[in-house]
Amino acid sequence: MSARRTGTASVAVLLATALGAVAVDATLGLDAARDDARQHEADAAVIEDQRVRVIRENEFAGRVVARLIAGEVSLAAAVDAMEPIHRARPGIECAWMNDPPPTFRHRVARSVMIRVGAELEGDPSRRAAILTRLDAEYATLR
Repeated sequence: MSARRTGTASVAVLLATALGAVAVDATLGLDAARDDARQHEADAAVIEDQRVRVIRENEFAGRVVARLIAGEVSLAAAVDAMEPIHRARPGIECAWMNDPPPTFRHRVARSVMIRVGAELEGDPSRRAAILTRLDAEYATLR
């Protein structure tokens, strides 16, 4: 009978060890899941900040372009306003790879002019007149 009890005790110890290992693994898994959740929350906060910044920059650019279209500011003044935003954004240096503008300011000017063209797409005659004016200003841009 003692052999049976020893076997029963051995099974009980093995079962307790296995259950303990499962419990530890579950606890560690929860900790890892909590760490992942915290990291996702931090990433989401960064992305939300970027989203808000891009929205504000686009709203600002829209106001600058509206003033440029209305003739309230020159292309050079619009470039002055938009240059800091473009410097903070990656990618503008990759635009116009086949026909690169001579300076960063010229890249910004082209970007602004493209936005003007897009804003006036529904009014072709006005679009042509304003882009002609901006082309002349672009030629003198420093």
